[in-house]
Amino acid sequence: MNATSKNDDEDLEFTEIFEGPQKAPPRTPPSLATATEAQKKQAAEGVVKLQQAGYSINIVRPAAKVAPLAPGAKRYILCIDDDVPLVQILARKLTLDGYHVRTASDRQTIIAELQKRPFPDLILLDVGLQGMSGFDLLEKIRKHPKYGSVPVIMLTGRAGPEDVLHGMTSGADGYVSKPFQFDALAIAIKTVLGLQ
Repeated sequence: MNATSKNDDEDLEFTEIFEGPQKAPPRTPPSLATATEAQKKQAAEGVVKLQQAGYSINIVRPAAKVAPLAPGAKRYILCIDDDVPLVQILARKLTLDGYHVRTASDRQTIIAELQKRPFPDLILLDVGLQGMSGFDLLEKIRKHPKYGSVPVIMLTGRAGPEDVLHGMTSGADGYVSKPFQFDALAIAIKTVLGLQ
C-alpha cells in the first residue's frame, strides 16, 4: 500500500480537503429516523450489547483483502486527534506493537501529514477536532483519490447510536469509543487491516 508512482504528485493537493470546492453537496448527517431497519438494528444492538457488558463501543469491518508488506516493513498509522496527551500514549503503545505512528492535532498538521509519504495504511480519527468535525473530514477523505480506500477507525467520546450510525454510513471501517481498552483497540486495528 505504501508503494507510489510518478503520477502521485498530481493528487497531493490536500488543502482542498478543508477549503476546496465540494464535488457533491454537503450530506445531511444520517439519523436513526432515516436509517434502514438493518442499520438501526446494527447500531442499536452493537451499542447496547457492548455497553451492558461494560466495554466501550467497538464496531469494526474486517478488511476485504490484505496488502502484503515487504520483509521488515511496518504499517503506518496516522492518528488525528486534538487530545495531545492521549495521542502521545497511543503512539507509544502502537509503536511497541510494531507500527510506524504519525500524529496530527490541528488543521495545519493534518494537511501536512496527509501530504507526507508514505501514505498511511490506517487513520485513527477523532470526531471532535478543533474547528472541524471528524465526520466532515471523513467524508472529504473518502472523496480523495489517494485516501478513498484507506481504512479509517473513528476513535471518539461520542458514542450515541446516531453518532455510531453517522460514522459507519460516512465510510468509517470501525467505531471505537473513548475511554477505550487498548487491547480492544489493538484488535480492532488488526481486524480492519486484515491482520487477524
